[in-house]
Amino acid sequence: MIDFTPLFCPRSVAVIGASPNIVRDRAGFIHSLSECFQGRLYPINPRHTEIDGRPCYPTITEVPDVVDYVLIMLPREKVADALRDCVQARVRFVLVFTSGFSETGDTELEAELLEILKGSETRMIGPNCIGAHCPERGLLYYPQMARGVPGNVGFFSQSGGHALNLLVRGLSSGVDFNKVISVGNQADLKIVDFIESFAADARIDTICGYIEDIKDAERFHRIVRDTVLKKKKPIVLWKGGRSADGARATQSHTGALAAPVKVWDGVMAQMGVINVETQDEMLDVLLALKFGFSPQGLRACIAVAGGGSSVELTDAFNANGVSVPELSPEVQVSIGTDLSRVNTSTRNPLDLGMFGFAPNVLGEAAERAARDPNIDFIAICLYPEIVQIMVKELWDVFVDKMLEIFPRISKPLVVIMPQLLYHQPEVDALRTSFVQKLNRAGILAFTDAGRAARMAVKIHRYRRFMEAHPDGGR
Repeated sequence: MIDFTPLFCPRSVAVIGASPNIVRDRAGFIHSLSECFQGRLYPINPRHTEIDGRPCYPTITEVPDVVDYVLIMLPREKVADALRDCVQARVRFVLVFTSGFSETGDTELEAELLEILKGSETRMIGPNCIGAHCPERGLLYYPQMARGVPGNVGFFSQSGGHALNLLVRGLSSGVDFNKVISVGNQADLKIVDFIESFAADARIDTICGYIEDIKDAERFHRIVRDTVLKKKKPIVLWKGGRSADGARATQSHTGALAAPVKVWDGVMAQMGVINVETQDEMLDVLLALKFGFSPQGLRACIAVAGGGSSVELTDAFNANGVSVPELSPEVQVSIGTDLSRVNTSTRNPLDLGMFGFAPNVLGEAAERAARDPNIDFIAICLYPEIVQIMVKELWDVFVDKMLEIFPRISKPLVVIMPQLLYHQPEVDALRTSFVQKLNRAGILAFTDAGRAARMAVKIHRYRRFMEAHPDGGR
């Protein structure tokens, strides 16, 4: 197994092609590193003697230090010579940011890079990617991604854009990453190398990735299955190129030759991988794993204010693999004692009418529904906009009361909050604040019932797979 410590926690980093002009500095890496990186930083550019207050060297071979990690940010015709210098300087890891290699059909130039690496200690990430991100060492894509304590998720991506986007969304939703790697074309280092490393990393509990193609399928299959079954670390994979046009796009993006979707899905299921199809699904599953959402089955009780909403939510759950069975007569009677018989229903979905805006009644109904042995999890639908309009001065009381009630519900819980108003700063702030409070309490919140149902199905499949292989798949 490769020791990636010099990559993710380097003592020294150099940027070949660094510029004092942040626009010309490609992705602005030298400026991000200057602000956040905790080790020694060396700009490399023969046109400058100083960048960001640091001495600038003409070549990597003239740096008076053994550099752990080098970022090459040059036009592609200059990459090979820069890589030769890195090999000569005994650099451990090199990122080739530059594109225009095998993904555009130029396999010869990419093959030349591999030839340069032969017999050396140097390993290459890319080309066509943005490399490593590790908060522990201040190795950040952008300074705004700084966070107090690194998380427990390891993320690999064949797309630099997806790496950045998921990081940004994770920061705002509560998914914290320990290490992130953008791998691009995988000319030298492969996705499976990083899966193997993340699997052995005690600081990483969950592994996720965006993937367009697999190199070394046999090794990939073995390491992924061992990671899921023996190391008990869930792996969440988002496969790009699921459609015919998407597959063509992946070939232009990273030179990927996409496998048929049905084959991919079948193989992933055999390995216990949690397969997702969008970035939304990726975040939903990561949060569910973080919060320990793990229903025994896929039978939900829905509690909502309004008959039409109850039908809409039930249809969305059914369409995505979650049933909404009728509650037992005893539970229905128990719930009905607090409700008017006018404009309500206790069968499931629970149409609570106007009582759905009363925290005590809504919470009590959900708590009693959770006692039904035919129910595996509870879905409460809330409308912050309506509550805010109806009882604006009582909004904080409503939120606090709901948060007080939720822990008493004995089954896993999700909250669904359809967005009714857009571009309303005051209401948006209330919604955001409530979601953050829910997340701090370990409760999942969704704007869409279909997303909640798909998350539940994926988590339940993973749970069943693990229960079916208690001995680690032996």
